[in-house]
Amino acid sequence: MTKKSKDLEIATHLEDGIRAGKYAVGTQLPTEDDLCKRFDASRYSVRQALGSMVSLGLISRHKRLGSFVISTSRVSQLVQSVASIQQLLNYPSETIRETLQTQFITADHELAVILQCAPGDTWFHINATRHPKQSKSPICQTDIYILPQYAGVIKHKKHAQIPIADQISEMYGETADTTQIDITATIVDSATAKVLQVKKNSPALTVYRRYINAKGKVFEVGIGIHPAERYTYSFNFKRDS
Repeated sequence: MTKKSKDLEIATHLEDGIRAGKYAVGTQLPTEDDLCKRFDASRYSVRQALGSMVSLGLISRHKRLGSFVISTSRVSQLVQSVASIQQLLNYPSETIRETLQTQFITADHELAVILQCAPGDTWFHINATRHPKQSKSPICQTDIYILPQYAGVIKHKKHAQIPIADQISEMYGETADTTQIDITATIVDSATAKVLQVKKNSPALTVYRRYINAKGKVFEVGIGIHPAERYTYSFNFKRDS
């Protein structure tokens, strides 16, 4: 049996066990040593198999602790079709934002460059993940920075469903005259890797959205970090006649 098919055999066996209820959500999978003996496989093959299951959103791996089941169904890649500027600005309606932490922060020099403000300025920071409505496995981590006078958006009745910019518009009358979008290839740092349940230094797509009012003031910046295998932008623009 080839190394590739051995990887697939191990991953298929474990996934079938998860689906059948043998390994329930929250339980620990057999150790690498156990899997090596059970399948007469190399440690490399076992790690490749477990790594593929992490990418599918089925398990998470923790150094010195082992592998744990986090979902009974795969995370399918979310493809966002973009045919208008509004669709580019907003995530698809079949996803939901889950807030992890909120706090007032002071921008250091590095963050000030991203937020296009002066070092020492105060911002309200919302750290969140976004996931499909039918799954808890995250498709991205989102860091949203807004001017402190708009912090009340966390009380908006649809805070988890609609874009923060729309909430600011509804509650405070502030609207974006210009929106700047940067999309860049990055790698996932250790803290983000833990949140997204992927390997450290794995590839990612990072999207920066800056919302600027009519006076040229940036009032919101969103930074979304997407694991490479979980998110795709698909552009479909029609030529004007």
